[in-house]
Amino acid sequence: MSPWASWQACRWRQADLAAARRLRQLCLILVWLLVWRLSTLMEFAPHASLWFPPAGLSFAALLMLGRRAVPALMVCAIVATFWVDRLYASHLPWQELLYAGVLFGLAHCASYGLGAWLLKSLIRTRETVSVPVVVPLFLIVGCLSALCATLLGVAALCTAGLLEGVVLQELWLPWWVGDMAGVLVLTPLFLALLSWRYPGVETWFGGLTFATATTSRRGFLGKLLISLTLLSLVMLLDAHFRSPEIAFGVFFLIIPQMWIVYTETPLRGATSIALFSTLTALWVAALGLIEQSLTYQFAICVIAASGYFGFAVPALLAQNRQLSELAFRDGLTGVVTRGHFFERAVRIHAEARRRGSPVSLIVFDLDHFKAINDTHGHDVGDKALIRLCQAVRAALGAKDLFGRFGGDEFLLLLPGHDGKAARHLADRLQQRLGEVHVPPLRHGLSATFGVVTLTDDETVAQAFSRADHRLLEAKRQRSAAAPSNAKRTADRG
Repeated sequence: MSPWASWQACRWRQADLAAARRLRQLCLILVWLLVWRLSTLMEFAPHASLWFPPAGLSFAALLMLGRRAVPALMVCAIVATFWVDRLYASHLPWQELLYAGVLFGLAHCASYGLGAWLLKSLIRTRETVSVPVVVPLFLIVGCLSALCATLLGVAALCTAGLLEGVVLQELWLPWWVGDMAGVLVLTPLFLALLSWRYPGVETWFGGLTFATATTSRRGFLGKLLISLTLLSLVMLLDAHFRSPEIAFGVFFLIIPQMWIVYTETPLRGATSIALFSTLTALWVAALGLIEQSLTYQFAICVIAASGYFGFAVPALLAQNRQLSELAFRDGLTGVVTRGHFFERAVRIHAEARRRGSPVSLIVFDLDHFKAINDTHGHDVGDKALIRLCQAVRAALGAKDLFGRFGGDEFLLLLPGHDGKAARHLADRLQQRLGEVHVPPLRHGLSATFGVVTLTDDETVAQAFSRADHRLLEAKRQRSAAAPSNAKRTADRG
Protein backbone atom coordinates (compact mmCIF):
# COMPACT_ATOMS: atom_id res chain seq x y z
CA MET A 1 0.00 0.00 0.00
CA SER A 2 1.35 3.41 -0.96
CA PRO A 3 1.94 6.12 1.69
CA TRP A 4 -0.94 8.14 0.21
CA ALA A 5 -3.31 5.15 0.46
CA SER A 6 -2.17 4.44 4.03
CA TRP A 7 -2.77 8.05 4.98
CA GLN A 8 -6.22 7.95 3.41
CA ALA A 9 -7.11 4.71 5.23
CA CYS A 10 -5.96 6.23 8.51
CA ARG A 11 -8.09 9.31 7.88
CA TRP A 12 -11.13 7.14 7.15
CA ARG A 13 -10.63 5.13 10.33
CA GLN A 14 -10.34 8.32 12.36
CA ALA A 15 -13.48 9.65 10.70
CA ASP A 16 -15.35 6.43 11.51
CA LEU A 17 -14.22 6.59 15.15
CA ALA A 18 -15.26 10.23 15.40
CA ALA A 19 -18.67 9.41 13.90
CA ALA A 20 -19.11 6.53 16.39
CA ARG A 21 -18.25 8.84 19.29
CA ARG A 22 -20.74 11.45 18.11
CA LEU A 23 -23.41 8.76 17.78
CA ARG A 24 -22.76 7.54 21.34
CA GLN A 25 -22.95 11.11 22.61
CA LEU A 26 -26.25 11.65 20.79
CA CYS A 27 -27.69 8.39 22.14
CA LEU A 28 -26.65 9.36 25.68
CA ILE A 29 -28.34 12.75 25.31
CA LEU A 30 -31.57 11.27 23.98
CA VAL A 31 -31.80 8.55 26.66
CA TRP A 32 -30.93 11.01 29.44
CA LEU A 33 -33.65 13.46 28.34
CA LEU A 34 -36.14 10.59 27.99
CA VAL A 35 -35.63 9.34 31.55
CA TRP A 36 -35.52 12.93 32.80
CA ARG A 37 -38.94 13.57 31.29
CA LEU A 38 -40.16 10.40 32.97
CA SER A 39 -38.96 11.70 36.32
CA THR A 40 -40.83 15.01 35.87
CA LEU A 41 -44.05 13.06 35.57
CA MET A 42 -43.46 11.83 39.12
CA GLU A 43 -42.59 15.16 40.75
CA PHE A 44 -44.30 15.87 44.07
CA ALA A 45 -42.63 19.30 44.46
CA PRO A 46 -40.78 21.63 42.07
CA HIS A 47 -37.43 20.05 41.14
CA ALA A 48 -38.13 17.08 43.48
CA SER A 49 -39.16 13.74 42.00
CA LEU A 50 -39.97 10.50 43.73
CA TRP A 51 -36.86 9.23 42.04
CA PHE A 52 -34.48 10.74 39.50
CA PRO A 53 -33.37 8.16 36.88
CA PRO A 54 -30.98 10.58 35.10
CA ALA A 55 -28.76 10.46 38.20
CA GLY A 56 -28.23 6.72 37.70
CA LEU A 57 -27.52 7.18 33.99
CA SER A 58 -25.04 10.00 34.66
CA PHE A 59 -23.21 7.96 37.29
CA ALA A 60 -23.04 4.90 35.00
CA ALA A 61 -21.90 6.99 32.00
CA LEU A 62 -19.14 8.67 34.02
CA LEU A 63 -18.06 5.29 35.38
CA MET A 64 -17.82 3.81 31.89
CA LEU A 65 -16.86 6.79 29.70
CA GLY A 66 -15.18 9.13 32.16
CA ARG A 67 -14.62 12.66 30.88
CA ARG A 68 -15.98 11.70 27.45
CA ALA A 69 -19.49 11.72 28.95
CA VAL A 70 -19.25 15.29 30.28
CA PRO A 71 -20.13 17.19 27.03
CA ALA A 72 -23.30 15.16 26.53
CA LEU A 73 -24.33 15.57 30.18
CA MET A 74 -23.76 19.33 30.00
CA VAL A 75 -26.01 19.53 26.95
CA CYS A 76 -28.64 17.50 28.83
CA ALA A 77 -28.51 19.82 31.85
CA ILE A 78 -28.96 22.93 29.70
CA VAL A 79 -31.79 21.43 27.63
CA ALA A 80 -33.53 20.21 30.80
CA THR A 81 -33.31 23.70 32.32
CA PHE A 82 -35.02 25.28 29.30
CA TRP A 83 -37.56 22.43 29.34
CA VAL A 84 -38.37 23.09 33.02
CA ASP A 85 -38.95 26.76 32.24
CA ARG A 86 -41.44 25.76 29.61
CA LEU A 87 -43.18 23.21 31.86
CA TYR A 88 -43.60 25.74 34.68
CA ALA A 89 -44.29 28.61 32.25
CA SER A 90 -41.72 30.78 34.02
CA HIS A 91 -40.77 32.68 30.83
CA LEU A 92 -37.34 33.65 32.12
CA PRO A 93 -34.82 35.29 29.78
CA TRP A 94 -32.76 32.79 27.82
CA GLN A 95 -29.54 34.22 29.24
CA GLU A 96 -30.64 33.38 32.79
CA LEU A 97 -31.76 29.91 31.75
CA LEU A 98 -28.46 29.25 29.99
CA TYR A 99 -26.56 30.44 33.07
CA ALA A 100 -28.67 28.23 35.34
CA GLY A 101 -28.28 25.26 33.01
CA VAL A 102 -24.50 25.60 32.93
CA LEU A 103 -24.31 25.88 36.72
CA PHE A 104 -26.59 22.89 37.20
CA GLY A 105 -24.62 20.85 34.64
CA LEU A 106 -21.32 21.66 36.32
CA ALA A 107 -22.71 20.71 39.74
CA HIS A 108 -24.21 17.49 38.35
CA CYS A 109 -21.10 16.38 36.43
CA ALA A 110 -18.69 17.37 39.20
CA SER A 111 -20.61 15.41 41.86
CA TYR A 112 -21.11 12.20 39.92
CA GLY A 113 -17.76 12.48 38.14
CA LEU A 114 -15.96 12.72 41.47
CA GLY A 115 -18.02 9.80 42.79
CA ALA A 116 -17.21 7.68 39.72
CA TRP A 117 -13.50 8.43 40.02
CA LEU A 118 -13.53 7.67 43.76
CA LEU A 119 -15.40 4.38 43.31
CA LYS A 120 -13.07 3.11 40.59
CA SER A 121 -10.03 4.20 42.57
CA LEU A 122 -11.19 2.40 45.71
CA ILE A 123 -11.94 -0.76 43.76
CA ARG A 124 -8.66 -0.79 41.86
CA THR A 125 -6.56 -0.34 44.98
CA ARG A 126 -7.97 -3.54 46.45
CA GLU A 127 -5.78 -6.61 46.14
CA THR A 128 -8.82 -8.86 45.73
CA VAL A 129 -11.98 -7.51 44.13
CA SER A 130 -15.24 -9.37 44.69
CA VAL A 131 -18.94 -8.58 44.65
CA PRO A 132 -19.23 -8.42 48.49
CA VAL A 133 -16.48 -5.78 48.43
CA VAL A 134 -17.75 -3.76 45.47
CA VAL A 135 -21.41 -3.50 46.52
CA PRO A 136 -20.83 -1.65 49.86
CA LEU A 137 -18.40 0.71 48.13
CA PHE A 138 -20.95 1.39 45.40
CA LEU A 139 -23.74 2.04 47.90
CA ILE A 140 -21.67 4.38 50.06
CA VAL A 141 -20.14 6.34 47.18
CA GLY A 142 -23.46 6.46 45.35
CA CYS A 143 -25.29 7.91 48.37
CA LEU A 144 -22.57 10.51 48.98
CA SER A 145 -22.46 11.46 45.30
CA ALA A 146 -26.24 11.96 45.31
CA LEU A 147 -25.97 14.14 48.43
CA CYS A 148 -23.22 16.21 46.84
CA ALA A 149 -25.23 16.57 43.62
CA THR A 150 -28.26 17.67 45.66
CA LEU A 151 -26.45 20.34 47.66
CA LEU A 152 -24.52 21.71 44.68
CA GLY A 153 -27.57 21.48 42.40
CA VAL A 154 -29.80 23.39 44.83
CA ALA A 155 -27.04 25.94 45.37
CA ALA A 156 -26.65 26.35 41.60
CA LEU A 157 -30.38 26.98 41.10
CA CYS A 158 -30.43 29.41 44.03
CA THR A 159 -27.45 31.26 42.58
CA ALA A 160 -29.20 31.48 39.22
CA GLY A 161 -32.33 32.83 40.89
CA LEU A 162 -34.55 29.82 40.10
CA LEU A 163 -35.01 28.91 43.78
CA GLU A 164 -35.52 30.89 46.93
CA GLY A 165 -33.35 30.27 49.97
CA VAL A 166 -36.37 29.33 52.06
CA VAL A 167 -37.23 26.55 49.63
CA LEU A 168 -33.79 25.04 50.11
CA GLN A 169 -34.59 23.80 53.62
CA GLU A 170 -37.71 22.00 52.41
CA LEU A 171 -36.29 20.73 49.13
CA TRP A 172 -32.88 19.22 49.83
CA LEU A 173 -34.06 16.01 51.55
CA PRO A 174 -36.60 14.82 48.93
CA TRP A 175 -34.19 15.91 46.19
CA TRP A 176 -31.40 13.87 47.77
CA VAL A 177 -33.54 10.77 48.35
CA GLY A 178 -34.87 10.99 44.80
CA ASP A 179 -31.37 11.23 43.35
CA MET A 180 -30.15 8.47 45.66
CA ALA A 181 -32.99 6.21 44.56
CA GLY A 182 -32.11 6.85 40.93
CA VAL A 183 -28.43 6.08 41.53
CA LEU A 184 -28.93 2.95 43.62
CA VAL A 185 -31.68 1.50 41.49
CA LEU A 186 -30.59 2.24 37.95
CA THR A 187 -26.80 2.55 37.89
CA PRO A 188 -26.25 -1.26 37.78
CA LEU A 189 -28.83 -1.64 35.00
CA PHE A 190 -27.27 1.15 32.95
CA LEU A 191 -23.86 -0.39 33.60
CA ALA A 192 -25.22 -3.69 32.31
CA LEU A 193 -26.44 -2.01 29.11
CA LEU A 194 -23.19 -0.10 28.64
CA SER A 195 -21.07 -3.17 29.40
CA TRP A 196 -22.33 -4.80 26.20
CA ARG A 197 -20.39 -2.08 24.37
CA TYR A 198 -17.63 -1.80 26.97
CA PRO A 199 -17.14 -5.31 28.42
CA GLY A 200 -14.19 -4.15 30.55
CA VAL A 201 -16.64 -3.32 33.37
CA GLU A 202 -16.28 -6.89 34.64
CA THR A 203 -12.56 -6.46 35.34
CA TRP A 204 -13.06 -3.70 37.90
CA PHE A 205 -16.61 -4.42 39.10
CA GLY A 206 -15.66 -7.45 41.13
CA GLY A 207 -16.05 -9.94 38.31
CA LEU A 208 -19.80 -9.29 38.32
CA THR A 209 -21.04 -10.34 34.92
CA PHE A 210 -24.11 -8.88 33.27
CA ALA A 211 -24.24 -11.57 30.60
CA THR A 212 -27.67 -12.52 29.38
CA ALA A 213 -29.21 -15.66 30.81
CA THR A 214 -29.33 -18.89 28.86
CA THR A 215 -32.23 -20.29 30.90
CA SER A 216 -35.89 -19.87 30.09
CA ARG A 217 -37.50 -16.50 30.74
CA ARG A 218 -40.77 -18.08 31.87
CA GLY A 219 -39.67 -18.63 35.46
CA PHE A 220 -38.22 -15.13 35.73
CA LEU A 221 -41.35 -13.52 34.31
CA GLY A 222 -43.49 -15.49 36.76
CA LYS A 223 -41.49 -14.28 39.76
CA LEU A 224 -41.51 -10.73 38.42
CA LEU A 225 -45.28 -10.85 37.95
CA ILE A 226 -45.76 -11.99 41.56
CA SER A 227 -43.56 -9.16 42.86
CA LEU A 228 -45.24 -6.43 40.80
CA THR A 229 -48.73 -7.74 41.59
CA LEU A 230 -48.06 -7.64 45.34
CA LEU A 231 -46.66 -4.12 44.98
CA SER A 232 -49.76 -2.96 43.13
CA LEU A 233 -51.99 -4.54 45.78
CA VAL A 234 -50.20 -2.75 48.62
CA MET A 235 -50.35 0.63 46.89
CA LEU A 236 -53.99 0.26 45.88
CA LEU A 237 -54.88 -0.56 49.50
CA ASP A 238 -52.88 2.45 50.63
CA ALA A 239 -54.76 4.67 48.18
CA HIS A 240 -58.09 3.31 49.41
CA PHE A 241 -57.52 3.45 53.18
CA ARG A 242 -54.91 6.26 53.27
CA SER A 243 -53.12 4.52 56.12
CA PRO A 244 -49.36 4.96 56.76
CA GLU A 245 -49.26 1.44 58.22
CA ILE A 246 -50.31 -0.02 54.87
CA ALA A 247 -47.65 2.01 53.06
CA PHE A 248 -44.96 0.43 55.25
CA GLY A 249 -46.08 -2.95 53.94
CA VAL A 250 -44.04 -2.22 50.80
CA PHE A 251 -40.90 -3.06 52.79
CA PHE A 252 -42.05 -6.68 53.07
CA LEU A 253 -41.86 -6.94 49.28
CA ILE A 254 -38.12 -7.24 49.68
CA ILE A 255 -38.82 -10.99 50.00
CA PRO A 256 -39.96 -11.63 46.38
CA GLN A 257 -37.27 -9.28 45.13
CA MET A 258 -34.57 -11.21 46.97
CA TRP A 259 -36.08 -14.42 45.59
CA ILE A 260 -35.45 -13.07 42.09
CA VAL A 261 -31.95 -11.82 42.90
CA TYR A 262 -30.88 -15.11 44.51
CA THR A 263 -32.17 -17.32 41.71
CA GLU A 264 -31.62 -15.26 38.55
CA THR A 265 -28.69 -13.61 36.80
CA PRO A 266 -27.46 -10.14 37.90
CA LEU A 267 -28.92 -8.63 34.73
CA ARG A 268 -32.36 -10.01 35.51
CA GLY A 269 -32.01 -8.98 39.15
CA ALA A 270 -31.13 -5.41 38.16
CA THR A 271 -34.01 -5.36 35.68
CA SER A 272 -36.51 -6.55 38.29
CA ILE A 273 -35.38 -3.90 40.79
CA ALA A 274 -35.64 -1.20 38.13
CA LEU A 275 -39.16 -2.29 37.11
CA PHE A 276 -40.25 -2.57 40.74
CA SER A 277 -39.05 0.96 41.44
CA THR A 278 -40.53 2.39 38.25
CA LEU A 279 -43.93 0.91 39.01
CA THR A 280 -43.73 2.27 42.56
CA ALA A 281 -43.08 5.79 41.26
CA LEU A 282 -45.84 5.51 38.66
CA TRP A 283 -48.38 4.31 41.24
CA VAL A 284 -47.47 7.17 43.61
CA ALA A 285 -48.09 9.69 40.83
CA ALA A 286 -51.23 7.99 39.52
CA LEU A 287 -52.85 7.40 42.93
CA GLY A 288 -51.82 10.70 44.47
CA LEU A 289 -49.86 9.13 47.33
CA ILE A 290 -47.71 12.23 47.76
CA GLU A 291 -47.99 12.22 51.55
CA GLN A 292 -46.33 8.78 51.61
CA SER A 293 -43.66 9.69 49.03
CA LEU A 294 -40.71 9.57 51.45
CA THR A 295 -41.82 6.14 52.67
CA TYR A 296 -41.84 4.79 49.14
CA GLN A 297 -38.57 6.53 48.33
CA PHE A 298 -36.80 4.89 51.25
CA ALA A 299 -38.43 1.55 50.39
CA ILE A 300 -36.99 1.79 46.88
CA CYS A 301 -33.52 2.53 48.26
CA VAL A 302 -33.62 -0.24 50.89
CA ILE A 303 -34.89 -2.89 48.47
CA ALA A 304 -32.32 -1.89 45.84
CA ALA A 305 -29.44 -1.93 48.33
CA SER A 306 -30.48 -5.31 49.72
CA GLY A 307 -30.91 -6.69 46.23
CA TYR A 308 -27.41 -5.69 45.18
CA PHE A 309 -25.94 -7.33 48.25
CA GLY A 310 -27.83 -10.39 47.06
CA PHE A 311 -25.81 -10.33 43.83
CA ALA A 312 -23.03 -11.90 45.87
CA VAL A 313 -25.09 -15.05 46.49
CA PRO A 314 -25.11 -16.44 42.90
CA ALA A 315 -21.44 -15.47 42.58
CA LEU A 316 -20.57 -17.30 45.80
CA LEU A 317 -22.62 -20.32 44.76
CA ALA A 318 -20.75 -20.45 41.45
CA GLN A 319 -17.42 -20.20 43.28
CA ASN A 320 -18.49 -22.97 45.67
CA ARG A 321 -19.42 -25.17 42.73
CA GLN A 322 -16.00 -24.56 41.21
CA LEU A 323 -14.28 -25.35 44.51
CA SER A 324 -16.38 -28.49 44.87
CA GLU A 325 -15.37 -29.58 41.40
CA LEU A 326 -11.72 -29.01 42.31
CA ALA A 327 -12.15 -30.92 45.57
CA PHE A 328 -14.20 -33.81 44.22
CA ARG A 329 -12.94 -34.11 40.62
CA ASP A 330 -9.51 -35.02 39.35
CA GLY A 331 -8.18 -32.05 37.42
CA LEU A 332 -6.71 -34.09 34.55
CA THR A 333 -9.21 -36.87 33.91
CA GLY A 334 -12.44 -35.46 35.36
CA VAL A 335 -13.22 -38.57 37.42
CA VAL A 336 -13.80 -38.29 41.17
CA THR A 337 -10.82 -37.98 43.49
CA ARG A 338 -9.59 -40.72 45.78
CA GLY A 339 -11.03 -39.23 48.97
CA HIS A 340 -14.42 -38.48 47.45
CA PHE A 341 -14.56 -41.96 45.92
CA PHE A 342 -14.12 -43.72 49.27
CA GLU A 343 -16.54 -41.32 50.99
CA ARG A 344 -19.29 -42.09 48.49
CA ALA A 345 -18.38 -45.77 48.28
CA VAL A 346 -19.03 -46.21 52.02
CA ARG A 347 -22.53 -44.74 51.65
CA ILE A 348 -23.29 -46.82 48.54
CA HIS A 349 -22.11 -50.01 50.25
CA ALA A 350 -24.25 -49.31 53.32
CA GLU A 351 -27.32 -48.71 51.16
CA ALA A 352 -26.65 -51.89 49.19
CA ARG A 353 -26.42 -53.94 52.38
CA ARG A 354 -29.79 -52.62 53.52
CA ARG A 355 -31.32 -53.64 50.20
CA GLY A 356 -29.45 -56.93 49.99
CA SER A 357 -27.94 -56.13 46.58
CA PRO A 358 -24.34 -56.94 45.58
CA VAL A 359 -21.56 -54.38 45.14
CA SER A 360 -18.29 -55.06 43.32
CA LEU A 361 -15.03 -53.13 43.26
CA ILE A 362 -12.50 -53.01 40.43
CA VAL A 363 -8.99 -51.64 40.81
CA PHE A 364 -7.04 -51.28 37.57
CA ASP A 365 -4.07 -49.44 36.15
CA LEU A 366 -2.73 -48.57 32.72
CA ASP A 367 -0.12 -50.99 31.45
CA HIS A 368 3.38 -49.64 30.67
CA PHE A 369 2.49 -46.12 31.83
CA LYS A 370 6.04 -45.37 33.02
CA ALA A 371 7.47 -46.57 29.73
CA ILE A 372 5.04 -44.32 27.81
CA ASN A 373 6.13 -41.31 29.86
CA ASP A 374 9.82 -42.12 29.58
CA THR A 375 9.69 -42.79 25.84
CA HIS A 376 7.17 -40.27 24.55
CA GLY A 377 6.91 -37.67 27.30
CA HIS A 378 4.38 -36.79 29.96
CA ASP A 379 2.07 -35.05 27.47
CA VAL A 380 1.46 -38.37 25.72
CA GLY A 381 1.05 -40.07 29.10
CA ASP A 382 -1.57 -37.52 30.12
CA LYS A 383 -3.42 -38.00 26.84
CA ALA A 384 -3.40 -41.75 27.41
CA LEU A 385 -4.96 -41.31 30.86
CA ILE A 386 -7.60 -38.95 29.49
CA ARG A 387 -8.53 -41.28 26.62
CA LEU A 388 -8.62 -44.23 29.01
CA CYS A 389 -11.09 -42.44 31.28
CA GLN A 390 -13.25 -41.42 28.34
CA ALA A 391 -13.45 -45.00 27.12
CA VAL A 392 -14.22 -46.39 30.59
CA ARG A 393 -16.83 -43.75 31.37
CA ALA A 394 -18.68 -44.55 28.13
CA ALA A 395 -19.10 -48.17 29.27
CA LEU A 396 -20.43 -47.41 32.78
CA GLY A 397 -23.96 -47.09 34.04
CA ALA A 398 -25.47 -44.05 35.72
CA LYS A 399 -25.01 -45.49 39.23
CA ASP A 400 -21.42 -46.69 38.76
CA LEU A 401 -18.69 -44.72 40.53
CA PHE A 402 -15.40 -44.01 38.76
CA GLY A 403 -12.42 -42.55 40.61
CA ARG A 404 -8.67 -42.03 40.34
CA PHE A 405 -6.58 -43.49 43.13
CA GLY A 406 -3.39 -41.82 41.95
CA GLY A 407 -0.98 -41.92 39.04
CA ASP A 408 -2.25 -44.50 36.56
CA GLU A 409 -4.38 -46.44 39.08
CA PHE A 410 -8.17 -46.16 38.99
CA LEU A 411 -11.17 -47.41 40.97
CA LEU A 412 -14.62 -48.60 39.93
CA LEU A 413 -17.49 -49.22 42.35
CA LEU A 414 -20.33 -51.15 40.72
CA PRO A 415 -23.63 -51.26 42.65
CA GLY A 416 -25.81 -54.19 41.61
CA HIS A 417 -22.88 -56.12 40.07
CA ASP A 418 -21.89 -59.49 41.44
CA GLY A 419 -18.46 -61.00 40.79
CA LYS A 420 -19.42 -62.50 37.43
CA ALA A 421 -20.93 -59.25 36.12
CA ALA A 422 -17.93 -57.25 37.35
CA ARG A 423 -15.45 -59.57 35.61
CA HIS A 424 -17.52 -59.38 32.46
CA LEU A 425 -17.34 -55.58 32.61
CA ALA A 426 -13.55 -55.77 33.10
CA ASP A 427 -13.28 -57.89 29.94
CA ARG A 428 -15.39 -55.38 28.00
CA LEU A 429 -13.25 -52.52 29.25
CA GLN A 430 -10.10 -54.33 28.17
CA GLN A 431 -11.58 -54.74 24.71
CA ARG A 432 -12.58 -51.08 24.54
CA LEU A 433 -9.13 -49.93 25.64
CA GLY A 434 -7.54 -51.99 22.89
CA GLU A 435 -9.47 -49.84 20.40
CA VAL A 436 -8.19 -46.57 21.87
CA HIS A 437 -5.26 -45.12 19.93
CA VAL A 438 -3.09 -42.32 21.28
CA PRO A 439 -0.51 -41.08 18.77
CA PRO A 440 2.40 -41.74 18.57
CA LEU A 441 1.69 -45.11 20.26
CA ARG A 442 1.42 -47.79 17.62
CA HIS A 443 -1.12 -49.97 19.43
CA GLY A 444 -4.18 -49.50 21.60
CA LEU A 445 -4.10 -49.20 25.36
CA SER A 446 -4.39 -52.03 27.85
CA ALA A 447 -4.89 -52.30 31.59
CA THR A 448 -4.60 -54.83 34.39
CA PHE A 449 -7.64 -55.43 36.61
CA GLY A 450 -8.26 -56.61 40.15
CA VAL A 451 -11.91 -57.54 40.75
CA VAL A 452 -13.66 -58.32 44.07
CA THR A 453 -17.22 -58.43 45.36
CA LEU A 454 -17.76 -56.75 48.73
CA THR A 455 -19.04 -58.94 51.54
CA ASP A 456 -21.43 -57.77 54.23
CA ASP A 457 -18.84 -58.02 56.98
CA GLU A 458 -16.01 -56.09 55.33
CA THR A 459 -15.40 -52.40 54.80
CA VAL A 460 -14.69 -50.65 51.51
CA ALA A 461 -11.07 -50.18 52.58
CA GLN A 462 -10.70 -53.92 53.21
CA ALA A 463 -12.26 -54.72 49.86
CA PHE A 464 -9.84 -52.29 48.21
CA SER A 465 -6.90 -54.14 49.81
CA ARG A 466 -8.20 -57.44 48.37
CA ALA A 467 -8.72 -55.92 44.92
CA ASP A 468 -5.30 -54.28 44.97
CA HIS A 469 -3.72 -57.61 45.94
CA ARG A 470 -5.47 -59.32 43.00
CA LEU A 471 -4.24 -56.55 40.72
CA LEU A 472 -0.65 -57.23 41.81
CA GLU A 473 -1.14 -60.97 41.29
CA ALA A 474 -2.48 -60.37 37.80
CA LYS A 475 0.51 -58.18 37.01
CA ARG A 476 2.95 -60.85 38.18
CA GLN A 477 1.19 -63.49 36.11
CA ARG A 478 1.25 -61.32 32.99
CA SER A 479 4.89 -60.44 33.59
CA ALA A 480 5.86 -64.11 33.89
CA ALA A 481 3.91 -65.02 30.75
CA ALA A 482 5.37 -62.23 28.63
CA PRO A 483 8.86 -62.54 27.04
CA SER A 484 10.01 -59.32 28.68
CA ASN A 485 8.57 -55.96 29.58
CA ALA A 486 11.29 -54.22 27.62
CA LYS A 487 10.44 -55.95 24.35
CA ARG A 488 6.69 -55.33 24.83
CA THR A 489 7.35 -51.66 25.47
CA ALA A 490 9.51 -51.45 22.34
CA ASP A 491 6.76 -53.09 20.29
CA ARG A 492 4.15 -50.64 21.63
CA GLY A 493 6.30 -47.59 21.00
